[in-house]
Amino acid sequence: MSRYRFLWARAVTAFDLADRARVDNIRLAARRLEGAVLLPGETLSFNGRVGSRQAPDSGFIAAPVLTDRGKVRAPGGGVCQVASTLYAAILHTDLEVRERHAHATPVPYLAPGFDATVSSVLDLRLRNPHPFAVQIRASVQGRRLVVEVWGERVPVRRARPVRETSRCYRDGAPALQVTVWRLLDEQRREKMSEDIYYLGN
Repeated sequence: MSRYRFLWARAVTAFDLADRARVDNIRLAARRLEGAVLLPGETLSFNGRVGSRQAPDSGFIAAPVLTDRGKVRAPGGGVCQVASTLYAAILHTDLEVRERHAHATPVPYLAPGFDATVSSVLDLRLRNPHPFAVQIRASVQGRRLVVEVWGERVPVRRARPVRETSRCYRDGAPALQVTVWRLLDEQRREKMSEDIYYLGN
């Protein structure tokens, strides 16, 4: 029996099976993330665990990615969905988020504020503040990506993310301002992020 017996959180996102290159990248990133363990006080780097997407021998292939210039094809397209699904799960725990970056525009698979973009210079880093270990599990099930957080013990605190959104204009363009709070045991509120998403014309 696994030492990680207590399910802390679970996040599920969907993807289009028709985009085979993107699906292949999601599968590869999920396989590399699967089983990652955060020992007491340890920090997990998503990029460190999943590896470079730009290296010729990385195994990742070109697929659509969202950039400030819109959608383009680049090695590792789809990997951000794995990082985002992991982040969405972490928001339901009290694990520390040391680094996280939002996309410039909303993504189709998660609500604004719950996403996390990664690149060669942007990472998602998580720290385990507990005196026991936790494990990340990731799998592709049909057209769904499932990421779970399991612990050696029951969660110390239950967490629930809450979003506050408002329409605004940024640089003359319509945008959405999103603030995400994490409620811990309904007593403590932790501000997780404040992001601007461009909505286009």
